[in-house]
Amino acid sequence: MSYMRRYYSSESRQNRLSDRDMLADLINTEKHISHLYEHAIMESTHSHVYNFMEDMQRDEHDNAFTLFQAMQQRDWYNPSSKQTDQYNTDQYNNENNNETRKQKFLQNRKKSIMNKAKTKSIQF
Repeated sequence: MSYMRRYYSSESRQNRLSDRDMLADLINTEKHISHLYEHAIMESTHSHVYNFMEDMQRDEHDNAFTLFQAMQQRDWYNPSSKQTDQYNTDQYNNENNNETRKQKFLQNRKKSIMNKAKTKSIQF
């Protein structure tokens, strides 16, 4: 009887993980395992080990995708449009920063060449 109270009490039911938490935990575990397989693949010295680890990692990717789909169907794991918008904003800012850096570089390069030309009396 104490066994029943101990493992099936209302307190233990309150401390259980929800389905959403379990799936989130599983998908995070798959990500970590895949990361470990990646290290094993990169450091393998024998082609049989390399191929075996690649197959294992492919299985982990398939498992993670299945979990992702299950969570997405339940609307528990959706890449938000906010994240997509932030990515697009970051890309735009990076492109603009790169263009600005390029322009500054070219301006500085032009100034440098002009200064060298002045000191060496070279005319353009």
